[in-house]
Amino acid sequence: MHEREQWATPEIVERAVSAAAVLNEDTVLPAFVAGLGSAPRGRQTVISYGWARFLSTAPRDEDGVPDCGLKPVSEVDVTEVLLRLALGWAWNEMPEHYLPDLEAAAAEGLPRPEEDDRERMRALLGLIRSAPTGMRPSELEKEVARAKIVPGTDKYQRYGILIGLAEIGVLPSPALPPMWDRFIPTAERHSASRRLRGAPRSDITAPLAGWRGGIDEQRASWLLDT
Repeated sequence: MHEREQWATPEIVERAVSAAAVLNEDTVLPAFVAGLGSAPRGRQTVISYGWARFLSTAPRDEDGVPDCGLKPVSEVDVTEVLLRLALGWAWNEMPEHYLPDLEAAAAEGLPRPEEDDRERMRALLGLIRSAPTGMRPSELEKEVARAKIVPGTDKYQRYGILIGLAEIGVLPSPALPPMWDRFIPTAERHSASRRLRGAPRSDITAPLAGWRGGIDEQRASWLLDT
């Protein structure tokens, strides 16, 4: 407990690529659905996998690594990261924390959703579908809280779920493409965030921060069919 490991960027990239190669959409997306109820641990992996799935072909800088948000050396408390996963925390920052998630998922497998989880996802998508044009993510989170769709969550856990939906493209954002579709360089992500700086809540990250209502119906159906 509380012993931090030090990893250099090339090691994180290499290990993340190897772990992601063991996973696929047919395991990661159902785990996200399970994350709405029976298995909170499933929420983060859509984000971690989305970040890692294009690393092997991403452009490299002069040091031989992609512009993927990693510091030259990262210190990670793996036990803390895995505990947060089990408690259902999810976010699309600090990519060094994605590696314990990916390696655990590759080694242990991911949960499958129960029917109650699928019902929660249908209810969540229905609520989003009914949101008026122009609604902001902070307002959507409050609606999700009032509807009590995902029990036992605080606002940041609910934001994590919405970030996952944005990063697989179910919540469309003009600010930034979802990482599920292609490699997103950190410079591009930062540029999108600067353009959104006037938003009322600066702690909501892109692409979710750019959502203003609407749902990608094709991707919503694809998620529910996993």
